[in-house]
Amino acid sequence: MGDLKKRVLAGCFLAPIVAAIFCFLPPLWFYIFLAAIAAIAFYEIAAMSGVKGTWLLVFLSVLCFIPLYSKHYHVYALWLLAAPLFYLIFRLLQGGGREEGINEEILKGTAVLLFGGVFIVLPFFTMYHLKELNTLFPFIILLALWASDICAYTVGKNFGKRLLAPQISPKKTVEGLLGAIFGSMIIIVLFHRLLDFGIAKALITGAVMGILGQAGDLLESAGKRLCHKKDSSNLIPGHGGILDRIDSFIFTAPFLYICTIWRT
Repeated sequence: MGDLKKRVLAGCFLAPIVAAIFCFLPPLWFYIFLAAIAAIAFYEIAAMSGVKGTWLLVFLSVLCFIPLYSKHYHVYALWLLAAPLFYLIFRLLQGGGREEGINEEILKGTAVLLFGGVFIVLPFFTMYHLKELNTLFPFIILLALWASDICAYTVGKNFGKRLLAPQISPKKTVEGLLGAIFGSMIIIVLFHRLLDFGIAKALITGAVMGILGQAGDLLESAGKRLCHKKDSSNLIPGHGGILDRIDSFIFTAPFLYICTIWRT
């Protein structure tokens, strides 16, 4: 079966399930769901980096969710500093001080912890806050990013000529980026009343979300190129791993949250 068929079949099966979760789960269970998804993404990042102590990195990263949920933000900030320290001690106790390449591995492990703690935990935390504001807000982000991806693919495939960032993502084009902007704008405009946005604010928010979604994808692609990987994993047939599916939320979720609470 070709990759496109796998992608379509997996999408048809998973899309309704994911949509229902984003739409109907109450805030607490949605937060638990996000933490579970984050744990898988942390594992993919650690596995791609090739460092030892993968499960320790996952455990340390997921712990970030606890102080955030309890609103002990100072503890979360301290944990971002403490987690790399724990990993350093763990590797030294393993005799890592005598291993060749230990310097690079410790720095990679630290990078995994910081990336997970900042670029996965914080966006997901803002998704939880959006769920608290209105149970449908995370669903709106999901629809906007789906529309953005579909339009980016369609426009890029049919009209794409100018490469956007060939060294990072060889298939992305400037025309595809314009399609991504258009797709997210449509969804935000459609839901502008629910979001309590004026039309102008909806258009600007949708356009920026289209750009930020592509930026998150480029950031994750840069990480995969650094690790010499095509996908973060093979968990979802035709789609790659969890990290490949959530990268668009990295910048868009915090941005939409700011837009919803910022009143002018």
